[in-house]
Amino acid sequence: MTHTSSTATLAEALVTAREAACLTQEDLAERSGVSVRAIRNLETGHTARPRKQSLVLIARALGLPPGEVGRLMRRSHPEGRREPAAPAPAELPAAPRHRLAGRQAHIDALRAHLSATDRNDLGTPAVVVGPPGAGKTALVLEAARGVRERFPDGQVFVDAHPGAAAEPFTPDELVRRVLRSLGAAQVADHPEEAGAQVRDALSRRRVLVVLDNVDNEGQVRPLLVDGARSAVLVAARRELPALTAQFRRPVDVLTEWDAFQVLEDLLGPARTRAERTSAVSILRSCARLPLALHIAGLWLSARPHRSLRDLADRLAYEQDRLRFLHIGDLSLQASVAAYYRCLPAPVRTALRRLKTVSGDFGVDDVVTHVTSSRGLAADLLDELVDRQMVHVVHSADPGADGQTRYRIHEAVRQYVAYCPPDSWHIHGTPGRVWLPQQAGGPRVVRRGLA
Repeated sequence: MTHTSSTATLAEALVTAREAACLTQEDLAERSGVSVRAIRNLETGHTARPRKQSLVLIARALGLPPGEVGRLMRRSHPEGRREPAAPAPAELPAAPRHRLAGRQAHIDALRAHLSATDRNDLGTPAVVVGPPGAGKTALVLEAARGVRERFPDGQVFVDAHPGAAAEPFTPDELVRRVLRSLGAAQVADHPEEAGAQVRDALSRRRVLVVLDNVDNEGQVRPLLVDGARSAVLVAARRELPALTAQFRRPVDVLTEWDAFQVLEDLLGPARTRAERTSAVSILRSCARLPLALHIAGLWLSARPHRSLRDLADRLAYEQDRLRFLHIGDLSLQASVAAYYRCLPAPVRTALRRLKTVSGDFGVDDVVTHVTSSRGLAADLLDELVDRQMVHVVHSADPGADGQTRYRIHEAVRQYVAYCPPDSWHIHGTPGRVWLPQQAGGPRVVRRGLA
């Protein structure tokens, strides 16, 4: 039997000896009488204080010399004492302290997906996607809080696009960030090696990785491992269609009832019901967005001497709404701006030119206002839907012309219509629109109208 190296750790020594004996963990368990789980914990370093009797049984089953048992024990306690294991990361920000009205079904579904242990799609990411202000971050944090005990090796939280001035994390930067959180002593220099390193770490441990403000599939893909014991939970600013295997939970605005509950939870039933008409006016001005409603409720909570009518009157004029829906570090305008800054130039241009279209619209309106190409008009609409700027109006009747009808999300429409002019940059030559392609460079199409 090949002896293990004198410098190897206990885990390394056991793996080396077992592989030299051409045994699986199951084979060794059968020979030694030690459970497969106990052997696995020894080989992964999860057992802090191994029992001497277990090591004796394993050593005999491996055919190791009698003196090797003592060396194995010394490897489990180097220099007479065991170094404390690196603490498991616990990086989740505080979950919301308020009830997430209208979101319990989403929370339950996400927790069930993250907690499942008997399915064949372990490693499938859970993706929450929705328009700005829909409360995606609050939702994923609340879902994560309920499953922390199922991930004893830690919870890692990464804001994939932190701050207005910062660039989004590249896949390589995100991989390195996760590895540092997991306590990697050394991160490989080459991106491919670092990717392998993080996949190895996530396949051996039970870690929950939560990614916020994700812009593209490339930020998620390096963390996905088939059959992994770890899980990935994502709050995305856009659809991630290239992640073909995902547990997708789209979120939208609240129902009028749930929106009223948000205000009632923050202000109390007596105050809200005493001015029910004003409360309904506020929730409609907030477009039933959780973020906007939360800001409105906090503004009124901080001013118990002010009536709900005071705020309802402030929000009555839509050109002022985004400016008023701001308190402390919470801002609906900042949330919309974060989405807008991620748009490719031609999509920004299309959105700007559609701001004069009121209500629902179809491909013909895009042809009139943006480009004479119907194919390009349909592609632009798809991109706007994916980017959560526009949504499909679900109706039994798609319209008199038989076309699918679309509508700009209300907060996005207000941002486009009333944002200060110097913050806008219309890209491209007048009369032309550029639509980026994945290959072959940008496609240039002449507009139908100057």
